[in-house]
Amino acid sequence: MRPILPLFALCLTLGSASAIEVGGLTFTEGESWKPKKAARPMSRGGLMIAPGGEAKELSADFYFFGEGQGGSVEANIARWKGQFEAGATSSTEEIALNGLEGKKATIVHIKGTFLSGPPFGGKKTPIPNHAMLGAIIPGAKAPIFIKLTGAEASVESIMAKFKELAASASLKD
Repeated sequence: MRPILPLFALCLTLGSASAIEVGGLTFTEGESWKPKKAARPMSRGGLMIAPGGEAKELSADFYFFGEGQGGSVEANIARWKGQFEAGATSSTEEIALNGLEGKKATIVHIKGTFLSGPPFGGKKTPIPNHAMLGAIIPGAKAPIFIKLTGAEASVESIMAKFKELAASASLKD
């Protein structure tokens, strides 16, 4: 009989590196994502992905502002659109959440000139040909947000992986 310890240890290793917990939900990352070393201000953590063999990784940052906080889906979409110059294009879609029966995440996709800089005032630097993917996931007590920005071609190349990440939301064990 073969010992099961090595297989069990492998599962623990994969399990511990394959999930991020935010606001009472667990998101299971695919093989392409890896944990971010340092969180952005106000972020609860993040994951990195290298699009299509490019050297520059993209960062998906997770946000949870506490019970009853975070605002409506519509308010967040409007705020994210405001981070781009006029003329940016946007689309939204709802996707089912694998681990939350009957719940859906709203995915936002914006393309245009991104206005990089502090979220509340301050000088903004326009970055043309940029894109953003955002996910608004209904949590038990408040929404959870995932936001990723980068060069348009890079963002487009990982869109399916971003949606898979958002759809992986399940209740924290």
